[in-house]
Amino acid sequence: MIQTQKLARGLSAVVLATLMATCTGSPTVDRTDASDALDGDPILFGVIAPLTGPVADAGAYVVSGLTIGVGKINAQGGVCGRPLEPIILDGMNDPQESANAAENLITREQVPIIMGAWGSSSTLAVMPVVARHGIPLVVETSSSDKITTPGTPGFDWVHRISPTSAMEAEAMKPYLVDELGMQRVAILSVNNDWGRGAGATFRQAIEEQGGQIVREDYIDQTVTDVLPQLTQINGSGADAIVMTTGAAQIATILKQYTELGMDQLILTTGGSNYPVAIMQLASPEMVNGTYHVMFYVPTEHALAGDPAMSEWYYDTYAENGYPEVGLGESYRGFDAAHVIAQAIELNDCSLDPESLNQALTRVEFAGLSGLVRFSEAHGHQSRPNVYLVRVDNGELAAVAADPPVEQP
Repeated sequence: MIQTQKLARGLSAVVLATLMATCTGSPTVDRTDASDALDGDPILFGVIAPLTGPVADAGAYVVSGLTIGVGKINAQGGVCGRPLEPIILDGMNDPQESANAAENLITREQVPIIMGAWGSSSTLAVMPVVARHGIPLVVETSSSDKITTPGTPGFDWVHRISPTSAMEAEAMKPYLVDELGMQRVAILSVNNDWGRGAGATFRQAIEEQGGQIVREDYIDQTVTDVLPQLTQINGSGADAIVMTTGAAQIATILKQYTELGMDQLILTTGGSNYPVAIMQLASPEMVNGTYHVMFYVPTEHALAGDPAMSEWYYDTYAENGYPEVGLGESYRGFDAAHVIAQAIELNDCSLDPESLNQALTRVEFAGLSGLVRFSEAHGHQSRPNVYLVRVDNGELAAVAADPPVEQP
């Protein structure tokens, strides 16, 4: 069982720190004696994250994990004896803004590799930009199957550490109908590539197990009134609701779900749905009994790719005063920083983008979300751990797991 805990500072502090980092071009990374001794100019890499807009909190959390990761790498000697340093631009989780950020990182900052861009629609917009310039992209969050599908513009330059929506649905398929009793299901998700992709894959998984989708609703990420959709779901005979959106919007939905006196089983997907964040934004009572698909369970260190590092990360995150609500999102930045660092070292310290893109295919990193190893046969895609987590009285319990399998 996973007992929720309070950390030192609130959301406003980490958002302020992130916005300050955005103004200066890169986050403030804790330096140690080892990192101070590093020689040479910093090795720069680009980051595109939503630092403003409706999912700015998620972007801040990813940056906090990234900051811890870069600090750890530099404290241990940096990359090829040089400090690693991110240049972070705000993509606002908007496709055009994210594409503009990629263009600026490549042409103005001349970075050899980029991490981003959180949302699937934003990442899909960035992909043609990196392909045009020949710059590799490490995708830390986005789950649309399109991203790692051959033929998608920019596919050849992308390596993704987060799972696809299809991976989530496939991992959960044995439990949805037989274990959770999801016979008549409504889908209520954000209206973008992420939400619609997840809706399609979970529809297929549920129907293959004998369940039925009775209603599908897709809402803009800025929507705060979902009473019309919930009222219609309540009248549809649905016994369960599958949600794919950020924690803040899930909390809004649960508040109005409670207001209507609804009792359908709730399952959230996508990994940007950390239950502790939802509890703090709604209430523990509203989240009690809900189920969530996650890829990293912060205090279940034995489930991580490297249990000792997971324990170190959990403690370091708290010591740095980052908010507990961000733990379920921050690991993405931590793992991505290590993937980029290892790729540069595997490339014999060369920052040539084309050979760096090839070096990513040789990365093997035991990260917080499992073993990061990109399968060329599956579209430059890694397969992290996938967990089904239930909330009971403010505690999280991983009730099912799908560890990564051997990849060709």
